[in-house]
Amino acid sequence: MTNNNERPFCLSKDSLDTTNSVAWFFMDAFWMLGLNTAGFFFILPTVLTGLCLLYIEKRPAVFRINLAINCWIWMNTLWMLSDALKAPGLLVYARVMFAAGVFFILAALVQAGNIRETFSHFRRFRTPRWLEN
Repeated sequence: MTNNNERPFCLSKDSLDTTNSVAWFFMDAFWMLGLNTAGFFFILPTVLTGLCLLYIEKRPAVFRINLAINCWIWMNTLWMLSDALKAPGLLVYARVMFAAGVFFILAALVQAGNIRETFSHFRRFRTPRWLEN
């Protein structure tokens, strides 16, 4: 179900956020364990769900936070690929994503004018609503 702050989408924001968190977790876990091929498998769902979350949100400050999170996803992905493929040049792009992410966080802070509201959107592994009852 969507609200006025969200664009309509075939999956709920909570489902996408949980899927993104799980995919990202496994992408990083397999990289850490040295199982690079398995980690590569999780790049696509992590990136796609991150982009979908970016599309759904209409509030400017939250959109900027989602831009920062997508930069974080790309930074992490490029770092993983750089390490796994022995391609140190990719670290340059990962660092660019880091800088862009910091910029978007600062832009969100300026837009929202409220640090608590801004950083509340960084929660990972949100509890699905059906588990809260």
